[in-house]
Amino acid sequence: MIPAAGEDAPEMLWRCNPRLVLPPAALHAVRLYARHRGGMAPGPLPDAGGINDQAAWLMEAFGVLGAAEEAAEKARAGKD
Repeated sequence: MIPAAGEDAPEMLWRCNPRLVLPPAALHAVRLYARHRGGMAPGPLPDAGGINDQAAWLMEAFGVLGAAEEAAEKARAGKD
């Protein structure tokens, strides 16, 4: 279970490589998110147009991935 934005993320122990367990569509969404978030400014989106022209499921996935990334960064900052 992935925590919602603002919730504490529990430590997650993976018993196997997530790349071997997750469906290909989920990994594709992660790659799109990484490509979009990388660098100094947001990168290209898969569909033509702006953020409002993207699929709703993709924007929801970006929100979930962004919350997970933020929680991981907070956890790393707290351990330093």
